[in-house]
Amino acid sequence: MKSEEFAAALNALLSGVYRVVCAAANFSLFVFPFYLIVSCSERQEAMQYNSDSTGIDTTMLRVAVMPAMNCLPVYYAERSGLADSLGVGMKLVRYQAQMDIDTAIINGHVDIAFTDLIRVRRLSEQVTLTPFVSCDEPLSLISLKTKRVKRVNQMKEQMIAVSRLSATDYWCDRVLDETHTSHDDIYRPQVNDVWLRAEMLRQGLVDAAMMGEPYATWMTKLGHKCLFQTKGTQPRLYAWAASSTATPEQRQSFLCLLDSAVACLAYGNSADILRDILRQDFQLPPALADTIEIAAPPRPSDIRPADVAEAEKWLQHE
Repeated sequence: MKSEEFAAALNALLSGVYRVVCAAANFSLFVFPFYLIVSCSERQEAMQYNSDSTGIDTTMLRVAVMPAMNCLPVYYAERSGLADSLGVGMKLVRYQAQMDIDTAIINGHVDIAFTDLIRVRRLSEQVTLTPFVSCDEPLSLISLKTKRVKRVNQMKEQMIAVSRLSATDYWCDRVLDETHTSHDDIYRPQVNDVWLRAEMLRQGLVDAAMMGEPYATWMTKLGHKCLFQTKGTQPRLYAWAASSTATPEQRQSFLCLLDSAVACLAYGNSADILRDILRQDFQLPPALADTIEIAAPPRPSDIRPADVAEAEKWLQHE
């Protein structure tokens, strides 16, 4: 073989070896960081849980909350340090909609959740869920101020935003029945996020909405019209419910925490903390959060069989 041919063959061989080495090096540079990411992720996940053999945290009570008045004492207990002072290890898992809380319950991500008896009945087909505290959570039907509507039976072919198969949907049915308004005349778009429901009404994207406090008060302060309120009426559909991961001791600790937080709010000495919660967790405009009057929710009460029966009866006709 001529020297030139030998040199060309050697260069080709070295070039091939070089490409193989570079490919291996690049693969290592890709795989090694990926391995580090996975390893760190697994370590962080392990650090989040003081696990038993099931991988469930047995020391931290995971509570699902959303912007609702009966969740306000729980937000307060966390932010004020009341939970720590009572020795209740609690982690709040924040959501904007009941549907998201449903998913968290189904996936075993929470131990105790704010929900309603209609949702409990439906979820019980998939998981073990026990309501153990009744909540008096008022709802209001708020109509857009630009509509020439003063009564519910004037809302033919208009939209009322609700969360389907929930307490808002139940009360929408009730108010239509009580005002002799045909269900077929009303459109009910599903808007699960409670803040978004209020914002859509504010922007005029829906004609009306079923909403809780403090969003109903926010809308009326903007001039929108309240056509109906559930305050003082029956049944009481909202509740705190425990999944199968909550121990009896955790349920009792949560009840004591809830009762203590409601008592603290009743004294009215926590205005600054409440304003922060309303701004950050409830996403109210700062000016409104600083001026709105907030009444403490009632103390915890037992679940009433009549309320459970009413929720089941309504579901049977849906």
